[in-house]
Amino acid sequence: MRRKIYAGLIVLITAGIVITVRACSGGGANAPDKSGGTPTAKVKQALQPATLKLLFPLSEPADQEEVIQSVEAKLSKDGLPLKLDFTFIPYDQYWNKVWLSAASGESYDIVLTAYSNLSDFVSKKVLAPLDTALQDYGQEILSNTPDYALQGVTVGGHMYGIPRVMPISEFQSFVQIRGDLRKKYGLPEIKTVANMDLYLDTIHKNEPAMTPYFYDTGRFLLREYGDVAFFAGGYLNAPVYIDPADPQLKVRNTYESDFFRDIMQKMHEWQQKGYVPYGPSDTSRYPNPELAFNTGKVAATWSVVLKQTERIDAFKAMNPDGELENVYLHPEKPKYLFTGADNILSVLSTSQHVNESIAFLNWLRTSQDNYDLFTYGLKDVNYHVTTDGAIDYDGIPTEKRYTPISWTWNDIRFERFSKYISPAYSKQLRNWDKEAVLSPTLGFVPDLSPIKSEIAQLNVIINEYLPILYDANVDWAPTMDSFRSKLKDAGINHVITEIQKQFDRYQASRKDMKP
Repeated sequence: MRRKIYAGLIVLITAGIVITVRACSGGGANAPDKSGGTPTAKVKQALQPATLKLLFPLSEPADQEEVIQSVEAKLSKDGLPLKLDFTFIPYDQYWNKVWLSAASGESYDIVLTAYSNLSDFVSKKVLAPLDTALQDYGQEILSNTPDYALQGVTVGGHMYGIPRVMPISEFQSFVQIRGDLRKKYGLPEIKTVANMDLYLDTIHKNEPAMTPYFYDTGRFLLREYGDVAFFAGGYLNAPVYIDPADPQLKVRNTYESDFFRDIMQKMHEWQQKGYVPYGPSDTSRYPNPELAFNTGKVAATWSVVLKQTERIDAFKAMNPDGELENVYLHPEKPKYLFTGADNILSVLSTSQHVNESIAFLNWLRTSQDNYDLFTYGLKDVNYHVTTDGAIDYDGIPTEKRYTPISWTWNDIRFERFSKYISPAYSKQLRNWDKEAVLSPTLGFVPDLSPIKSEIAQLNVIINEYLPILYDANVDWAPTMDSFRSKLKDAGINHVITEIQKQFDRYQASRKDMKP
């Protein structure tokens, strides 16, 4: 289902002026207003020249200056007098930087947020509501973004971001393996944890120079032990969850669940067998986990639904005969569409350019040409396109391979996959959500403002205890007792009660949605 353009809203763009005419109730577009005068009309001046400041994680991509100059030229040609100024922050510092930027009044405009922290940022007043700007300057976004995705960025009745449009059902339920090694040793396709055990054991015994499994905390194991929707955080950092198969749809404590215990036990087992180093998310062994995987030091690593398409070119450059496989356990089980959004582009509450920011993001979603330019750069300078529309970097110098963090703004309508992605897999990804089962949690984003102090305390405790609990040497029972006791003292039961109340209200008003 696509979001319908607001009824009674006519947008005319003429001579650089946007005129929005709203029909009066019962009278049509030419009816007088309540004072008996002329029709109600709202006149907006054209967008003023502005420099939008974008705050992104990680590092500046190669050849960005030349690409952005071309983007700005195309914006100007299309009637948008906008310049773009980027700041990049290391990922481990990024989320704190977003919060501090808003708190200190720094003049950033567009920032990356995520479904897992959106409600927290809203409760702290970090983000600007975008409803009016979207109505006036974001019609391409509103018209071509699924209802459930827009609902996924809605908190307290207001939209606080632009979600990327991509395959999203169970999008994090993956792990990446070396398909060539699986085939080399005659192993079955990995569809169960038992299959994964066999793969890791085989690598451990036959590839002594490789770490079997690194830099992943086992999220893909939920497909084996308990598929649930998390709230007030992401994955096991989230204090509460709802099981879509629970007839009562109760909000429950993550750390009193069987799946939490089972995932921890499996991670401990793999550590004890030498498959996983101490601390599965600790990067001290390989400071650059991605490079470690691509250079053959690691046989299985983290993934999400589109990650294989993003890492394949770098991998093939180092392993021309290697193969990647995305592992998705139990494909026979329901594939839930838990949430409507994951990575989101938002506008800071301190921004002076909310309308201009939305106009730019709307421009990005308007055409293949615009999307290609901002996402891939200059054709035949930064990339080539094959006859079937795939991306090809053959013959492109490394310093010209413009690869920005496009995972913040993917639009599956315009997405181009690497030439190394088979047409069959490309088709599977483009149709990924078609057989999804809609979770009752779809579109629900809790408002954390009534419980923000409790959430803050819970986060401190969770961040303290989770690394300890992942350690196979932990004295489990007393550690868990201490953990649960501190969570209770910090108000986790109050959090459960509040989120349950909000979810029940949401359920009562929920509209039908389709993938």
